[in-house]
Amino acid sequence: MKEKYKLQTIIKKYKNMSKREKWHQIYSNLWVTPIIYAGIALLLFAVTVWADLKMEFGQMMPSVLSAGFQLTSTILSTLTAGLLSLTSFTFYGVLTALTTFASQFSPRILKNFMMTRGTQRTLGIFIGSFMYVLLCLLFLNGETTSQYCLIPVTATLLTALSLGAFTFFINHIVTWLQVSNMTGDMKRESLNIINNSLLSELEPYRVKDNNTIVEQIPKDQGHSIGIDNSGYLQTIDFVPMIEQASKDDLIIHLEYKVGNFVFASTPILTYWKKNETTTIDEYKYKEMFHMGKSQTEIQDIEFSINKFVEIAIRALGNDDPKTASGTIYEIGDLLINISQKAKFTPYLTDKDQNLRLILQNLDFEDYLYIGFASIRHYARNNVVITVELLRVLDAIARGVSKRDHHHVWDFAVYTASGFEYEYMHHLDQKKFYDGLYNIAETTGNKDNYKNLIEHISKQSERSYMKYDEKY
Repeated sequence: MKEKYKLQTIIKKYKNMSKREKWHQIYSNLWVTPIIYAGIALLLFAVTVWADLKMEFGQMMPSVLSAGFQLTSTILSTLTAGLLSLTSFTFYGVLTALTTFASQFSPRILKNFMMTRGTQRTLGIFIGSFMYVLLCLLFLNGETTSQYCLIPVTATLLTALSLGAFTFFINHIVTWLQVSNMTGDMKRESLNIINNSLLSELEPYRVKDNNTIVEQIPKDQGHSIGIDNSGYLQTIDFVPMIEQASKDDLIIHLEYKVGNFVFASTPILTYWKKNETTTIDEYKYKEMFHMGKSQTEIQDIEFSINKFVEIAIRALGNDDPKTASGTIYEIGDLLINISQKAKFTPYLTDKDQNLRLILQNLDFEDYLYIGFASIRHYARNNVVITVELLRVLDAIARGVSKRDHHHVWDFAVYTASGFEYEYMHHLDQKKFYDGLYNIAETTGNKDNYKNLIEHISKQSERSYMKYDEKY
């Protein structure tokens, strides 16, 4: 009974997934595409064996395209061993690439490499080709017919295809290992998350003016619903939740946001009923929260940004400033997209403009902190990377909405104040101050810039005196 209930829950969960969630769920596993290609190989095997063994297609073809039993058996035996070696070598290449990604960049990007079509299709071609020649070798029968055509020709073509796929895969690994290509692929994935999570899914329901729903925000204590299992909150069915809340005439406050770790039996949402006599099926709302053992980037922009942060920090630790600065610029591009497209309001309404959902929302300053705080910390004594960070902040200030200018300036002050001024050459100081001035000019904080420079100069003088006494 329990197994049947679990199966029904899994099927129902899969039906409620969006097209993007289904795609992510299927292709985040490395075995799905090879199974599809193996199925195609089985179908091809059935057709060619039926044509050669049953219909004796080889008897009707010219001798140049046909082969006897002994030659066909030799071809299949050789190709079976060769394809097995090629497949094993390819899997070894995959494992080597994954180990490199995990140690040099971030273990969080392994799934990005696994989900690339090049990786999955290459493994699919190898496994499908190997299964085809192995099954043909198993069913080959010298007593049935004296001439074969489709079996040896198809096996040869599949082997040639596998060799081409192998060459492509080696190039794919080398290309993907280049940081610019890797981060570019990750940025496209992150932009898809922004477009799906912020625009297509939530933006139509966000209120344009918070003042219009202030009176609807509940002030009293509501009813809580707990979650049954601990884990990371991977996705939430926002639109079905709003629709169900509209039917039940509820206002719901989410206690966690996507990406948070939720402990069992803790309240995951609080709801308020307009009519206390209304009966609420709380299980329906529990089903709209999808828990898992790890974070996913389907709806979690923060998790996606953190992968860039890890790459930049690893680059700083490996004395690779070019990779660090390039990754910082990619983060800046994402933050500009978020500022331009998001409204940063936690209130979602139904079609009749009734408040239905209150989110644990992030503001632009939160995204700035997520993207750059750790990098600022690890680069606090690296003037070159800090200057690059200030340049990126200036570029962000020029690209974001004026609404977020004060957030950019505050983070620039936070970055400058946290820099360790043990000693800076006058050339470093010039670059450093120019970066701060550009941000102040863009955000309209020239007066605050003067006060900041005075504070920094005093701090720098004290550090220089200590440096002079030390040496």
